[in-house]
Amino acid sequence: MSDIKVMKLRYAGVCSCGAKLAQGERAAYDRGERRVLCMPCHEGSTDDTPPGPEEAPAPAPPTLDVGVAGGGALREYERRKAKDDAARAERSRVWRALNNFVYPDGRQSTNAWRVGAAGEERVAQALTALVDAGHGYALHDRRVPGKRSNIDHVFVGAAGVYVIDAKRYKNADVSVERTGGLFGPVVETLKISGRRKNDLVDAVLKQRDVVNGALASFEPADIPVVSVLCFVDAALPPWEKNRRVKAVRLCGPKGLSKLVTQAGPLDDAQRFAVAMRLSTALPSMR
Repeated sequence: MSDIKVMKLRYAGVCSCGAKLAQGERAAYDRGERRVLCMPCHEGSTDDTPPGPEEAPAPAPPTLDVGVAGGGALREYERRKAKDDAARAERSRVWRALNNFVYPDGRQSTNAWRVGAAGEERVAQALTALVDAGHGYALHDRRVPGKRSNIDHVFVGAAGVYVIDAKRYKNADVSVERTGGLFGPVVETLKISGRRKNDLVDAVLKQRDVVNGALASFEPADIPVVSVLCFVDAALPPWEKNRRVKAVRLCGPKGLSKLVTQAGPLDDAQRFAVAMRLSTALPSMR
C-alpha cells in the first residue's frame, strides 16, 4: 500500500479520474506517487485488489513547484563566505583577531547576501499566509531564462501577477524625488537614506518584462503584471502617492498583503493555471 494521507489541500489539484479539487477541499495525497485523489477514488482504492491487466496507470496530476525563498541569496552568501574564510586562513593570527573585532560579520559585500536572504524569507512568510487564506499562489526564487539572475517572488492574485523584489534596509528612509514638469518631463528618483537607487527600479521593471514574456499567448490574455519593491525594516513615505516610482509600487510586507489581494477577474482555477505556466517558464533556482 502507498503512504496515503487524508488532508485539506493547500493547493488546487486534479484527481486521476479528472475531478477538479479546490484549495482547502478534503482529499487524499499519495506521497509515494506524488498525486492527489478525490475521496470517492481514495475510498474505492483502499482494498488490496491488484488492478486488472486492462488498467493503465493514471497520469500524475500537475504539481506546483513553489521554490525556496532566499535560496539563491543564501547559496551565494555561503559561496562567498567560504572564499573569504579561505583567504583569512592565510593571514596571521593577530590579523584575524583584529579583523574579527572590527568586522564581526565579515565583509559587508558578503554579509549583504545573508541579510538579503533573511529579507526574502520575511516577504515569503507574508505571501504564504495569503496562499493559505486562498488569495492566490506564490512562487519564490525563480530563474531568469538565459541569465544568472533571479526573481525573488511572484504572486498570482485575482487582479493580476505581481513581480516582487525584496529589499532589506534596516532603519533606512525610502523616498521618491520628483523634479521637472511644467515645460519638461517629470523625473522620478528613488532614494534610500538620501542615495539614488534607480538601479533597483530598473531591475524590477526588467523582471516584469521577463514575466510578461512568459505569459505571451497565454489565455486569458492581457493579464496585468505589476512590479513591486518590498522593503523590509525600512521607513516608507507616509503618502500613498509617493509610494510609486515610474511603474513600480513601493511597500512593506503589510502593504504588500493589501496590494496583492485586490479584487479582480481571475478565479482560483485561472490563478492556478497562471502559476503553473510561470512555474514551468521560470523554474526554481534550487
